Amino acid sequence: MPSKYVDVQGYPTHYFYVGPTSPPDVIPDFSRGKAIVFVHASGSNGHTFHYQLEGLAAHHSPIALDMPGHGRSDGVRGFDTVGEYAQFLAAFLEALELKRAVIAGCSIGGAIALEFALRFPEKTEAVIPIAAAARFSVPSDLVAQAEAVVKGRAGQQFTTVGYAERTIKENFDVIREGWQEQVKTDPRVRYFDLLACTRFDVREELSRINRPTLVLAGREDPIATVADAEFIAQHVPGARLVVIPDASHNLISERPAEVNAEIDKFLNQL
Repeated sequence: MPSKYVDVQGYPTHYFYVGPTSPPDVIPDFSRGKAIVFVHASGSNGHTFHYQLEGLAAHHSPIALDMPGHGRSDGVRGFDTVGEYAQFLAAFLEALELKRAVIAGCSIGGAIALEFALRFPEKTEAVIPIAAAARFSVPSDLVAQAEAVVKGRAGQQFTTVGYAERTIKENFDVIREGWQEQVKTDPRVRYFDLLACTRFDVREELSRINRPTLVLAGREDPIATVADAEFIAQHVPGARLVVIPDASHNLISERPAEVNAEIDKFLNQL
């Protein structure tokens, strides 16, 4: 899967894409179908969307970036708020000379997608929040665990939280892959991402989103629940909700075929 860097607000920013490669200083061709930008979860990176990039490559132009401090991008920590991430995403689109794009994101990435649509409707062709919430209920013990890791009081947490029961029983390789992606980003970044999630709240603003919206949720997600997804779908005019069975917070890797099929159907209707 091709990848390259682009300078965004002084950050060398790494991203994955599909299609023919291009020289380092030449922007790839994103004219096939819809340009869709994927935004990763807390403390994660763009490679977590490799199933989506591979699955949508035939008819569209999917892109997945590493936000500052994440994966291979520059920086030692992320931003303090979801709004700052949305501002950076707008600058990323400008750096790639994309006037508008479909914005899809998982977890905090879904929050960034919603915030982006509110702040930059002219740059938003459509929105796909995945495993997201208009206001996250982040457990205090999860934040405390992340802080303990940052302060050297605990090792990184490798758990099955966020994976469905069927995934745990039948496809543990997906979980191992998730753990491998986790260690590509400094634990401090995940901690600050979690704090950004605790500050996020667009419940009163969702009705202002006036772009086509597809809300995707995992049936067993304990973090961004089906009720959270229903709230988004009920308050964004015309939004469509799809709940994926046998999936949890990591539905993009647990059930990639189902997720890709819903996204492809949605894109083809735009």
